[in-house]
Amino acid sequence: MALIVAIGAGGTVYAVMNGEGTDKKNDDAKNSVSSGPKTPGPTSPTPGPSTPGPSPSADEGAVPDKYLGTWSGGLDNDKGHHTRRLTLQQGETGDTTLSMVAEGPMEDGSTYHCVFQGKLESASDERLHFGGTEITVGEPMSACTPGKPSVVTILGNGKLRRANTDGSGELTFDKEG
Repeated sequence: MALIVAIGAGGTVYAVMNGEGTDKKNDDAKNSVSSGPKTPGPTSPTPGPSTPGPSPSADEGAVPDKYLGTWSGGLDNDKGHHTRRLTLQQGETGDTTLSMVAEGPMEDGSTYHCVFQGKLESASDERLHFGGTEITVGEPMSACTPGKPSVVTILGNGKLRRANTDGSGELTFDKEG
C-alpha cells in the first residue's frame, strides 16, 4: 500500500539552505540541526495519494508503528524561523511513505512553501532508509530543491532524527499529538 506521508520529510528550500533544507553546521544548535534535511512548517498537511483500507499498522507494512505519524521541527537562520513538518505513513519498500512540508522566509521578504515526498528503500526497527525526495509542490518552485537520500531513526528521548546519508545534514523532530 502506497501511502504518502503528508507534510514531512522531503527536501528543503534552496533559497534558504544548501541542498535539501540543510543548514550549515554553524546554524542554531537549539533546533538540533547541524546540517541536513529540514522542512518548513506551519501549514495544514497536504494530502497525498492513499490506498483505501483500514488504518495502517506495522502488521500491514514495513514501517514500525513508532515511526508513524506527523513530526515537527524547525531551524533558525539570518532570514528567520523555518518550519518542517514530516509525516510517515505505512507502506512497503518502494512505496511513497514520507512527506515533508517546508516553509519559511526568503531573502527578498517573501515566503516559500515546499512539499516533498520520498520512497521507502528499507525498514527495520532501528532505522528507515529513504531515497532522495521529489518536489510535489513548490511555491515558488525556484525555492525548492529535491532532497538527498536519508536515514530516519528514533532517538532515546523519543524524538525522531532525519539525517542525509552523505553526512551533510540532519534535523530532529518532535511527535505531534
